[in-house]
Amino acid sequence: MSTVFPCRICAENPFTAIFGGPSQQAEEKQKKSKKKTSSSSRQSGRNAANFNPRSEAEIDAAVKQWLQYAHPRARDFFTTPQQLEEVLREIAKGTDKNDDPILGPEEKCVYWYGDVTKDDLQAAIRMVKPGESSESVTYVNRVLAFIFATDESFEKLMQLPKEPFKMSSGDQLDINLAHISLNT
Repeated sequence: MSTVFPCRICAENPFTAIFGGPSQQAEEKQKKSKKKTSSSSRQSGRNAANFNPRSEAEIDAAVKQWLQYAHPRARDFFTTPQQLEEVLREIAKGTDKNDDPILGPEEKCVYWYGDVTKDDLQAAIRMVKPGESSESVTYVNRVLAFIFATDESFEKLMQLPKEPFKMSSGDQLDINLAHISLNT
């Protein structure tokens, strides 16, 4: 069985390997790519006027349903069940009540209405990762892959650069789990 991390004594933070996050290399790459970024990569099919937020009861129901599909690695990673539930609550709050990024139809884009990164408009949430005391920004599509992807898919995704996963729909504010691409 292959492991996600090549070495237990690596200098790289394993949380960064799983969820991505700012690293010196990524920041340098981002600065270079800003020059190359076309306006089309910043456009999204999302229309904020169409957002129908979930009620508290709908958030609770979505979290309860999604928890059934959470991979054991996610349950092991979060030190308490409440931490995993809180991450899922944030995902439920940031998506339309008529959409489901985990169990919804594969052909439908599920748009993110929560926080986005300032520079490159990526779907993001703020969370305190286990073992850390301060809140950090994490890419939603990486969190979804970590919580719900099969071992095989997850191992392939972990081989990709430590940045937001590309979405097969071409829209980085689409967080449908089925749209996460293995392409770089």
